[in-house]
Amino acid sequence: MNRRSTWPLRAVAAALVLAVVGLPSATAGAQGAPGEEAATTVVESPSPNTVTAYGAAVDHGPSSPMDLAAPLVAMAGHPSGKGYWLAASDGGVFSFGDAAFLGSAGAIDLAEPIVGMAATPSGGGYWLVAADGGVFSFGDAAFLGSMGATPLNRPVVGMAATPSGDGYWLVASDGGIFAFGDARFRGSMGATPLNRQVVGMAATPRGDGYWLVASDGGIFAFEAPFHGSMGDKPIDRGVVGLAASPDGDGYWLAAEDGQVYAFGVLERGSAAEADDAKSEARTVAIAASPGGDGYWLAHGAFPVVEIKDSGPGVAALQRRLRDLGYWVGPVDGVFGKLLQQAVYAFQKYEGLKVDGLVGTTTRRALSVASRPVSRSGGGDLLEVDKTRQLLFVVRGGRTEWVFNTSTGTEKPYTFEGRTYLADTPEGRWTIFRQIDGVRVSNLGRLVRPKYFHEDGIAVHGYSFVPPYPVSHGCVRLTLPAIDFIWGNELAPVGSEVWVYGTTPTV
Repeated sequence: MNRRSTWPLRAVAAALVLAVVGLPSATAGAQGAPGEEAATTVVESPSPNTVTAYGAAVDHGPSSPMDLAAPLVAMAGHPSGKGYWLAASDGGVFSFGDAAFLGSAGAIDLAEPIVGMAATPSGGGYWLVAADGGVFSFGDAAFLGSMGATPLNRPVVGMAATPSGDGYWLVASDGGIFAFGDARFRGSMGATPLNRQVVGMAATPRGDGYWLVASDGGIFAFEAPFHGSMGDKPIDRGVVGLAASPDGDGYWLAAEDGQVYAFGVLERGSAAEADDAKSEARTVAIAASPGGDGYWLAHGAFPVVEIKDSGPGVAALQRRLRDLGYWVGPVDGVFGKLLQQAVYAFQKYEGLKVDGLVGTTTRRALSVASRPVSRSGGGDLLEVDKTRQLLFVVRGGRTEWVFNTSTGTEKPYTFEGRTYLADTPEGRWTIFRQIDGVRVSNLGRLVRPKYFHEDGIAVHGYSFVPPYPVSHGCVRLTLPAIDFIWGNELAPVGSEVWVYGTTPTV
């Protein structure tokens, strides 16, 4: 192994869930070649930061798990089949077998983390691509352009090179395609609503078409043969990547748990476990062996998931939640109170156990989740869902942000000898008054309140916002969250507030 570039992550580490994905279901074809049985390979659970080889693909290492400063996110095979490269989110590159180390972005202060990699046909170079569409070229890989200076609707999630090595495509999570050099634009999903976000792509052997894959295993084919998909079938974990066979007659999809789905080609084994709750590794990428009868899976580490943890995995978690619309505050790689609030909100919306920790079940849900849908379906307003204890900021019917909130307990309380009911009234209201400061009343200490009900009930900041109802009737947000609402004018006077649902019993 030639290990290179273990620089600390200088930018947000990204591919927690290199998988936001999914798409409208495509008709699934039969897995494997007709008349043949897929070979099965019994494997032990892979370790983090390792590679496993299947079928005719040869294992080139690493022989033991690598200690990395940032998570693995991408892989590219050498054209000879006798080596491969791995890339980490901080731009570090690691070479194995005949794959020569030709440079890395590990010493560059990246604006966004690396999310994809592609090799030149000669094996003498490779490209890295970042989430902002920035491209970094090494060896004989020519720089042919990038999206690094262009605002994107959605982050880039992968790339593919043309057979000539004189062009490449970038793909964004909404299915948008950006073509450079001799890579011709063949179509995209950028203007089409998706069930799940796109997570990767692969080019046909002749470079005259390409496939996109979403996290639900759906396939979009553009001037490339459709061999089938998992888009209309249940899968345990989200798909993270796609590898095409060298002849273009099929492709393999790899899921986060190491399960491989084969279409038009044989499945040669997988790293999936019966009890993946105990697995320490997550599959992050797949690459096809040039011989056409095998593939490699690259395995990364699960991010640290508890409050007070820090590092690239936490930054990736923040980025993933933020991209889904959950407000996390600054993406700083620290699992603090604000990130815990976002995890609460995600778990509530997805119907998971609300504990603020990102364990196996929450990781699975994150890998296939899509942006929450507002109940209103139109207009600009705040929605307060008392049942799930969530606040939605809605713009044009689309959920822009979701916050954990705590509404009224629906129980009586006493203030200065008088008894009140701690209820948050259901209905459609309007913000009619706001105070850019602090007010203390029978409802408690209200920070920067925005009043929407004549009983003095407001959306306001507070120092304690648990994932269950505890207020005197107001809609509580954290102090940084209410500052964000004010600072971005998300709820000015005159804004509609729709309160609905049934308060849960604590």
